[in-house]
Amino acid sequence: MLFRFLAALRARTGIALVALLGPLSLCLPLWAHPTPVCPAPQGRGVLQLQPASDGPAQACDLQALERLPARDITTALPPALGLAGEHRWTGVPLRHLVEQVGGGARSRIVLTALNDYAVEIPWSDLLRYNPVLAYRRDGQRMGIRDKGPLILIYPFDAHPALQQGQDYVNRTIWQVHAVSVR
Repeated sequence: MLFRFLAALRARTGIALVALLGPLSLCLPLWAHPTPVCPAPQGRGVLQLQPASDGPAQACDLQALERLPARDITTALPPALGLAGEHRWTGVPLRHLVEQVGGGARSRIVLTALNDYAVEIPWSDLLRYNPVLAYRRDGQRMGIRDKGPLILIYPFDAHPALQQGQDYVNRTIWQVHAVSVR
């Protein structure tokens, strides 16, 4: 919330709070300076995180994503997704990523694939189902041909409601390369 206020202040006045405070800005607490979710990519960047504020996008490589809190989901996907059988998916909870870039209950969360397919994920999904942005299937990294390197996975077997209708099949987006929080 603080970052939204500071971004709004800068948009209205053209002056950043740090410029107003000058050297005193060095005395601000660490939480006043946003830290990146991922350090600068050492390898090929696979994910762009667009924060809720008007700040710059952050790039993440697989190594950085693997250092974030991880969760496993063992589930079979609906047949329409073309990956038969039960698999163990490992990845970062989407809620963790969204919260790290300033998102919350009032945010609009959009995931975009390499082919520009985009899907909006409601905040309620993050609370109810805790989907993961998976970077491993059965312990192995996924290539683009295998719907990777990142795919959003819901725990379909644990929640029968996820298997009703087409909504969650459509939200299971693969080849994810961007997460935007607006």
